[in-house]
Amino acid sequence: MSDADLTSQTASIKAYWDGRALDATLELDLVTHRDRSQRLLEMEVLLQYLPRGQRVLDVGCGNGFSTARLARHASRVLGIDYSAAMIERARRDFGGLPNVEFQVKDVLNLDLPPAAFDVAVSQRCLINLASWEAQQKALANIAAAIAPGGCFILQEGTRQGRTRLNEVRESLGLPRMPPVAYNLDFDEDKLWPFLRQFFEIVEVRRLGLYDLIARVVHPLLVSPAEPRYDAKINEIAWHVSAQLRGADDLAREFSAFLRRRA
Repeated sequence: MSDADLTSQTASIKAYWDGRALDATLELDLVTHRDRSQRLLEMEVLLQYLPRGQRVLDVGCGNGFSTARLARHASRVLGIDYSAAMIERARRDFGGLPNVEFQVKDVLNLDLPPAAFDVAVSQRCLINLASWEAQQKALANIAAAIAPGGCFILQEGTRQGRTRLNEVRESLGLPRMPPVAYNLDFDEDKLWPFLRQFFEIVEVRRLGLYDLIARVVHPLLVSPAEPRYDAKINEIAWHVSAQLRGADDLAREFSAFLRRRA
């Protein structure tokens, strides 16, 4: 992809998120993710890893929905996003929290003091960058902001999981899930070796049971009708996946708990 194409794609992705931020019809927990049950599942898993009383950096905080929940367990949370519209909405909805601050910042130009945070969090943020090179730069910038011994909770999408999920869907007569224009899923063959420069990989949890129920069983049950994100079965999938593990190879998303090296 040429530099001009990358610039155009980056602008297009940012415009998409600006539009979501300005859409007053979207409920707070749906601004950055249309699937409420998966969103709540992500948060439940994240909080299992989050140490209490820490200085937390929420990278790509969007409208601040997750930031506000992190604040209940943290001494201080800084939520950053490159979308000024998202930060404006976050300040309007959650700016009154005493230990939360929101700032417009680009993870590719992260002008933060070194080792200023004990914990960093990224929920489906870095898959919105337009290239692997940009993702590497973002990961290195985040690592620099975390104190040695601190942790990075990374919840992002994987190319391998999406491919496997589509293979299973096709084998059962379902169409492939269409690619998301503004997402660049991580190639795990590149991601984990790169991360090991900065972090010890303590645990990787995959939510394959959720995708199995919500993206395979649910569509099969309602076919030929379209499945709905707000269907009861998705809520059930959230609770099942929070308690049980399995079908890891079908997980489009992972939750990685990483420890910053000295």
